[in-house]
Amino acid sequence: MATPAPELGDKLKALLATKGLMSGADLQAREGKARARQSEEKALAAAGGFEVDRVVPGILEGAEDASFYLVREDFPLDCIHGDHTLGAALATDGKHISFSAKDEELSDFDPEKAVFIDTETTGLMGGTGTVTFLVGVGYFHEGHFRLDQCFMRDYDDEEPMLEYLAERFAFADTVVSFNGKSFDLPLLRTRFITNRIPFRVDGIAHFDLVHASRRFWKKRLGDCSLGNIEEQILGIRREGDVDSALIPEIWLSYLHTRDARRLESVFYHHKMDILSLVTLTGFLSHSLSVPDGKGFEHLEDRLSLVRLHFSQKRYDEVLSLAEEMLPLLHEAHLRRDCLEMMGFAAKRRSRWEAMENYWRALIEEFPRHFTARAELAKHLEHRKRDLCEAEQLCRETVKLLEARVSIDVTDSRGVGAPSFLKRLDRIQGKLTRGF
Repeated sequence: MATPAPELGDKLKALLATKGLMSGADLQAREGKARARQSEEKALAAAGGFEVDRVVPGILEGAEDASFYLVREDFPLDCIHGDHTLGAALATDGKHISFSAKDEELSDFDPEKAVFIDTETTGLMGGTGTVTFLVGVGYFHEGHFRLDQCFMRDYDDEEPMLEYLAERFAFADTVVSFNGKSFDLPLLRTRFITNRIPFRVDGIAHFDLVHASRRFWKKRLGDCSLGNIEEQILGIRREGDVDSALIPEIWLSYLHTRDARRLESVFYHHKMDILSLVTLTGFLSHSLSVPDGKGFEHLEDRLSLVRLHFSQKRYDEVLSLAEEMLPLLHEAHLRRDCLEMMGFAAKRRSRWEAMENYWRALIEEFPRHFTARAELAKHLEHRKRDLCEAEQLCRETVKLLEARVSIDVTDSRGVGAPSFLKRLDRIQGKLTRGF
């Protein structure tokens, strides 16, 4: 007798069993449990079960009817953040900070009197309606590094939080931030003024690490965001972080749901930002303390150090560092930049023979470097009084310029054919008159 074919439902059940999948009834049961769990969590959130104090340990700071939520954490000085310790920042030299910031006001920088600041806000574009709902202040205190994360559970918490921050700022000589001059401090100032609380930070020095970072690492890294500096320079890898673009929405969602679970990653993100300010400050000073620029591992970063010396008219340092570095540079654009700075630094120091050698080296390696040609022509005409070579150089340069029509990209100072033609006419006139 033939065996009856199994029903379609039996086939489906057999397939589900074979594949380890659930039956329709099991699936409905799971969905029911999920809905029940969601209802329970919603009820628990409404009852305060996921309030911020249940998620991130902290205390209420201030009076009973005017307080904010404070999360305080003390870190030992030997706490490692990335490849460095927090305590290394205590060895920071004010001269290094002043140099990297191009600000003499920071020459007396004292890490023990500095406050490291970062904020999380309701908008990344700023404006009077933007609220700084999480403000972090870090500072060295009694043999450790203390981090205070000041959090607004609602808009009513803003005034007591700002009053607390005003007291903290009163003990600081310097603010350290990352892009704080353009973002964090203007927003804080607006909130202080709105609440009629004096903003004492305006009266103290400000070390903004974003500018220092760009001066040293922009040429090589391009991206000088704090996250990329952490990875590429400090050896920091974050775990459990949140995209900063999502942070405003997370806080606004918390205001409506009173569910602070997503805020845990926001507090972590904020803490890491401030610890990185400390580490980066110490690392930068240490790098500058190593002789001959060797505190910077990459030659391109070391050349950025030379650029910074050049921009501050420290021409002896430019020549000392660049002369040692030049034989190590093999990429054309690095050699060009280095030789050009050496030429102008030697000129500023009246080292004429050295200057001439640098211009000649530039022209030999980069025949269309018209700035070097112009500088050498001036030197040959006015100092060396070698009119014949000066004439030959100008003729050669005019031909190059006319052949190219436009100025070569290697020339950064807009030297054109008319200026060389004018010089050529003058030199020929001198030769005719027998000078």
